[in-house]
Amino acid sequence: MLLESLRTQVGADYFYVYWTSGDRAKPAGQLRQRTLLAFLTADAAVAFAQRNRLYATEQPRLRRLSLLQLVHATLRTPAITAILFAAEHSDQPPPGRLPSGAHVDRASLLRSLHSAKI
Repeated sequence: MLLESLRTQVGADYFYVYWTSGDRAKPAGQLRQRTLLAFLTADAAVAFAQRNRLYATEQPRLRRLSLLQLVHATLRTPAITAILFAAEHSDQPPPGRLPSGAHVDRASLLRSLHSAKI
């Protein structure tokens, strides 16, 4: 039910995520909160990473993930607070800004799972 609802909202089963390394140091005990950016095409993911200078290596670290894999990663990793399913359009945000799209936070996913069990 949760996946069907999300699929209707975001319009696809597979997305591309550009992985960056987490080299920024945080004090012990603090998690760096993150939002997963999921793009419909590999080109859109790489273009966003290049515009924002997110590349850490010569090779892009791009992964194709299913909707289930994205939800699973978000639920099992408390540092991931949301998934942003980027909208496909020609207007790209300026560097430093997130693209527009469907924002699904971790708390909403947990509530949906909890209500489905009742």
